[in-house]
Amino acid sequence: MAGNDDAAPLAFADTAAPADAGRRHFFLMIGALYFTQGLPMGLSMEAVPVLMRQNGVSMDVIALVPLAGLPWIMKFLWAPVVDNRWKAGLGRRRSWIVPMQAILVLCLALLAVLPLEGAGLPAAVAALAVGTLASATQDTATDGLAAERLAGRGLAYANALQVGGMMAGFMVGGGGVLMVFDRLGQQGVFLLLALVPALTLVIALSWREPPPPAAPRDGHRARLADTFRRPGIRLLLVLAFIYGGAHAGGLGVSKIFLVDQGWSNRDTGLVATFSGFVMLVLGCPAGSALTARNRWRAMAAGMALAAASFVVWGLVAGGILPTDRSWILLAIGILSVASGFIAVSAATIIMAFGGAGKQAGTDVTVLQSANVFGEMAIAGLVVWAAGRTGYAVTFAGAAAALVLALLFVSRTARTIPVTR
Repeated sequence: MAGNDDAAPLAFADTAAPADAGRRHFFLMIGALYFTQGLPMGLSMEAVPVLMRQNGVSMDVIALVPLAGLPWIMKFLWAPVVDNRWKAGLGRRRSWIVPMQAILVLCLALLAVLPLEGAGLPAAVAALAVGTLASATQDTATDGLAAERLAGRGLAYANALQVGGMMAGFMVGGGGVLMVFDRLGQQGVFLLLALVPALTLVIALSWREPPPPAAPRDGHRARLADTFRRPGIRLLLVLAFIYGGAHAGGLGVSKIFLVDQGWSNRDTGLVATFSGFVMLVLGCPAGSALTARNRWRAMAAGMALAAASFVVWGLVAGGILPTDRSWILLAIGILSVASGFIAVSAATIIMAFGGAGKQAGTDVTVLQSANVFGEMAIAGLVVWAAGRTGYAVTFAGAAAALVLALLFVSRTARTIPVTR
């Protein structure tokens, strides 16, 4: 497949790579930032709705809580501000990373004392929403930092940290909170969570940001309009929209399928946890290694594996294979490895594109917003299709769609050469 991205060695796009200690500090900070960014999403999507329901909150109110994730779709609207404004003493990216981490610490600390019911509930939901907004805004700065500073294998490593870190943060903020809540209580859980961004804040403060290699030396100011004028942006927007659909749609419809097959909530939840674990420990590291060799081939391999997973799901749904745990774990395991390949390679391609321009934070954020919107839309579409046509037909259609996506990736690889 076209697209030669093997040339750049390890990491930094600056003229001289830092010492090993500085490199480790940088990647530790990047990984910690992405981990903390996943915490509010796990809370809003999984843990807080459950805790609210246990306190007797109505379903109508609980249904509004996941809307706290909207900043991850809308953040492209204020991404140019993140690119354009900073304090020279802190650095272009730390000027946003440091205060956003501090806000997240404060929001988690407030959630330790605000009741998740009654008169205190609106304040608790507001704290969660503000924490999510801070994390989404910080993501623009973190992505801009990685896109500007890294090249070649360094980008692949950073995006393994991005995908794996946010997945781990989501799992800790979601299922992890629920697992320890009864033992630690609300105050203990949220104060413990607040320590994570507090430690990350210390790491960020102890790192001195050099002048940005992609500084707007010609007076250029980031603008959304400039993102949409860049060559290749339309194809990358399509890629960003579809690349997360395999994981989001596949995981969503497969859990519903298992429920309809009579699986208990516990067993279905264990399958979902297994999926996240496999993606974290196998999909992302292997995806990073493949992406370091060739980003487009890594994505193609991921899409081929995802198609194979949906074939197995289709055979199970069609009654050709039994609905037992071994086949289910095989199908979800293949999909999770594939999702790691796809997510790391796509995020690396997007960061390389952003880093090659003059407004990395804005360009990457626009594409990531398209990705989040695509995940939501495709997940809903797949579930709708399963309700209309049945699971076997839906899984078969998903496998066919991934074959078409492979063809699209081949075309995109020839059209958008990777240079970082």
